[in-house]
Amino acid sequence: MSDRSFSWKMFLGIAVFIGVIAVVYWFASYEPAGTTMLALAAALSALCSVYLRVQSEADGRAIRHEEAHYLPDSSVWPFGIGVGALLAANGFILGIGFAIPGVVVLGLSVAGLVAQSRRRA
Repeated sequence: MSDRSFSWKMFLGIAVFIGVIAVVYWFASYEPAGTTMLALAAALSALCSVYLRVQSEADGRAIRHEEAHYLPDSSVWPFGIGVGALLAANGFILGIGFAIPGVVVLGLSVAGLVAQSRRRA
C-alpha cells in the first residue's frame, strides 16, 4: 500500500468515525451545536480524503514537472496581511480611528507581497 493511498483512506476512516460519533451524540444529547460541529468535522475530513484521492490518481496518470509548481519564497508579508486585516476589522468595530493603522499595514503588506512575487517572475 503506497503512502498516498493510505492517506486518503485514513481521512475517510476518520470521517466515518466522526460521523458515527455525531449521530450517537445527537441521540444522546439532542444538542444541536455540538452535533453540528461534529458533522462539520466529518465533512472536512471527507473533503480531505477526496482531495488526497484525486491527487493520488493524478500522480499515477501524469508526469509531474518540478518547474511547473510555483511556491513563493518564505516571507513576512502573509503575516503582515493577517495582522493588517485583523487590525482593520477590529478598527471598524471600535471606530474608524483605530481602523486606519490596520488599513495602512494591510496595504503595505499586500504591496510588499506583490512586489516580491513580481521579482520572482
